[in-house]
Amino acid sequence: MTVPRTKLPTSVRRAKQLAVVVSNPLAVRTIVGALSRGAFREAKRVARTAARTPDLGAEKIISRTYRFLWLCNPKVASRSIIAALYSADPGAALIRRKSVSEIYALHPEVKDYYSFAFIRHPVDRALSLYVEIRFSPERYQGEQRILKEERRRSFLDRHPGLADVNSFDEYCQWLNTPYGSDALADRHVLSQHVQIRLEDGRMPDAIGCIEHVDEDLKRIAARMGMPAPGLPMLNTMVAWQTSSPHAMNAARSEMMTLITDRNRALLETRYADDLELYRTVSSSGMLVLNGRDVSCTLSSEGS
Repeated sequence: MTVPRTKLPTSVRRAKQLAVVVSNPLAVRTIVGALSRGAFREAKRVARTAARTPDLGAEKIISRTYRFLWLCNPKVASRSIIAALYSADPGAALIRRKSVSEIYALHPEVKDYYSFAFIRHPVDRALSLYVEIRFSPERYQGEQRILKEERRRSFLDRHPGLADVNSFDEYCQWLNTPYGSDALADRHVLSQHVQIRLEDGRMPDAIGCIEHVDEDLKRIAARMGMPAPGLPMLNTMVAWQTSSPHAMNAARSEMMTLITDRNRALLETRYADDLELYRTVSSSGMLVLNGRDVSCTLSSEGS
């Protein structure tokens, strides 16, 4: 990255922190823009973020007994699906912080395993993450609340400008800035179709929707000769953890009031490819691809 000498910080330490090899053109433009305004701290944070490779290390589960590879999409019932798959195969391996390519390199035989993933409407997913960022620590007490708050602050620190977001409208606007793009965002903000692609850009063998995850899991289990897993309800808002349908509906209704035509349009623009994939999958009940791409219009490199 080439920056005019007069725009560099006078501190040698800050200059070294900014001396990051950044191959992403969007990140370079953002950093140069921040430097031109004298916003050295902002430029440093963007450079530190941009130096990371795409965050494709969401959890994955490998079952050697039933020969499957599950690909996690964060904020898509991931904890519940992990618990369900473990209940069906306690010997399955949970892999963290590894991309599909890294898993294939370590375990080439997994390339022949049945792969599957689940997706969620991008508007619902964005709202779920926003609520988690804004209100998650308030659901806990004592040391657990302190831990959640530390994790929240760490998440905000990794995303320039996110700490200044005070409403869902502002969050949707932030997602449409360079800071909220796939180029700079982590796995929780990354487009779903990017996260679940296989090594050569193909989609997994089957894709289900969160709305009928129970039914889809049973179909996938039957395909592999695996006992049908029961799906527990984990990592949900407090009111959703009650057995009362009225309370669950009330909680969802309260969350949905945050969605307006304007912020919905912003999210559908930001996650246009995810929305196309979701509509294709939801209209079919569960999309069985057997390794084929779902649509030639979906970029294999993300949005």
